[in-house]
Amino acid sequence: MAEGSPPSQSSGIFRDPLFHFAVIGLAFFVGFVFINDTQTSRDQITVSVAQQEQLVAAYTRVWRRPPTGEELKGLLDDWVREEIANREAIAMGLASNDLVVRRRLRQKYESFMDQIAASVEPAENELQIWYSANADAYRQDARYTLRQRFFSSDRREDAKTDAETALLTLDIQNPELRDELGDALALAQRFENERASEIGNRFGPAFVDGIENLPEGRWSGPIPSAYGYHLVYIESATNSLQPALQDVKDSVLRDWRAQQIDAARDALYASLLQRYDVKIQAVPADS
Repeated sequence: MAEGSPPSQSSGIFRDPLFHFAVIGLAFFVGFVFINDTQTSRDQITVSVAQQEQLVAAYTRVWRRPPTGEELKGLLDDWVREEIANREAIAMGLASNDLVVRRRLRQKYESFMDQIAASVEPAENELQIWYSANADAYRQDARYTLRQRFFSSDRREDAKTDAETALLTLDIQNPELRDELGDALALAQRFENERASEIGNRFGPAFVDGIENLPEGRWSGPIPSAYGYHLVYIESATNSLQPALQDVKDSVLRDWRAQQIDAARDALYASLLQRYDVKIQAVPADS
């Protein structure tokens, strides 16, 4: 390739973790066939009625109720995955002829395959594209230091008007108010450097929307909440910030790799499942 020429599309394919897993899976499959005297028949997995009863009993012990149809399907799918992982781990020699439980074999098998996916580095600009698509997960929350006084919609005929009237009587630049102003509320009257999301959890989203553009250093309102209306004094506010990729690159790279591992693992099991005939015995109607 001449210097400065753009990389071909095929070069990106070779960096794709799903491509790596496909090649690795194919290599293991070919090796398995030759080791087992070119056996080409599909292995069979049978989920017996007894095994299903054990799964239902174990689930019922934990959750104190039997699983729903969808939950039972999930239990069966997971058992089949565990069986596949168990057989594949043994075929690869990961068991080392020792007596280990099925789940430990599955862990060893999945850990081995996950290491391959985790070693793949994102292609140029791939991480930036992924970060842009998931930017909200890394946005830094707005923060507020504020005071509030509450006027209850349950205890007053017109809480909003009462709050408006009270505001007219205040020295709006004085953060200190007399104790008897407003109604009691089982929340603090002052919050320091509190994230907007936490304030929203306490007062509701309408309150956060209401304080977003309030001026600092004066009482304002009324601001609605899940409880009624509030007069609010903003001492300081820090706007929400979207950090640059470089500032959160370690977290983004970790999350990107975790997503790649999940996708590659699902693709691997989907391909391996083609080698098995899964039969789930029907439970007798009278059982």
